[in-house]
Amino acid sequence: MNKILNLLDIFLLKILVVVLSLMTLAVIIAVFLRYFFGISYVWFQELIVYLFIFTTFFGSVIAYSREEHLAINVLYNKFSEKVQIKLKLFFDLLILYLNLQLIRVSIKWINQVGNVVTPGMRIPMKYIYIILPLSSVLMLLYSIGNIYLKFKKIKIKG
Repeated sequence: MNKILNLLDIFLLKILVVVLSLMTLAVIIAVFLRYFFGISYVWFQELIVYLFIFTTFFGSVIAYSREEHLAINVLYNKFSEKVQIKLKLFFDLLILYLNLQLIRVSIKWINQVGNVVTPGMRIPMKYIYIILPLSSVLMLLYSIGNIYLKFKKIKIKG
């Protein structure tokens, strides 16, 4: 299970590097064109926003996979290691459930409004909205892996 999640982590990091590089390049080009030539393209600004959205969602999946997401640990750290594992298991189960719901709702939403065309790039919004179920499926895979590992820890610790 760990090998699969590690390979997925490497794959996601590579995608994130490419998307972040494209976004950075697009921002540099947009600033250059606007500053030196007074040219501004609506579709270019739109592309930058959509790339930013993709980096945010992929970044959140990677943060979750490494358990580096925002957390307030003041109360959590006062519990024993055994209780901490059970709390993490509970939260992983909660995240699993929420991601299942997000997948269901986002697919329904994409089917309803996904054919709306973006104003600048003139592409269907379903290609932008697909990040919602996609990132939820990825987070779901990490949730399943985390739950499996926590059950193993509970079994070992008793």
